[in-house]
Amino acid sequence: MRARTAASVAVVTLVAGLAGAQAPPRWVERTKADVRGGKGSFHEIVDTVVKGEQVQIVRVEDKWLFVRTPRAKQGYVFEAALSNQPVTGGGSDFLKLAPGDASTSATAASAGAKGIYAEQYARQKGFDYGVVRWVEDNQPPGNVMEAFVKEGGLQ
Repeated sequence: MRARTAASVAVVTLVAGLAGAQAPPRWVERTKADVRGGKGSFHEIVDTVVKGEQVQIVRVEDKWLFVRTPRAKQGYVFEAALSNQPVTGGGSDFLKLAPGDASTSATAASAGAKGIYAEQYARQKGFDYGVVRWVEDNQPPGNVMEAFVKEGGLQ
């Protein structure tokens, strides 16, 4: 009887282990998602994945997914950044090259959304919004920016 119980436990453990190892892949749904060393945006960034890249789920912890990236790095990504279905990627890896924290957190997204009302706010406060429009209209194309960053232009 003990042998059967031990065998049953071994089989269940093996099946559970295989199921975890064969978790379906996920695709990055956001423009950029940071893969972090721990569960939380305050942990160090170990890799960055961009829209359309596929990651392998190693394990799930609460709403955080411990993933393996295409570059064999491992860390945590919040589940909302990933899709169960393939996602078409963007044509540029510029955000991966950009220094600093172009965060994908809900807080950062909320702060960015406030820009929708920036022109109206500027007018109410008497600020000249024309310079913002000029900067937006005169930005160099993405390929020029990528070349600039790759050549060390921001160091």
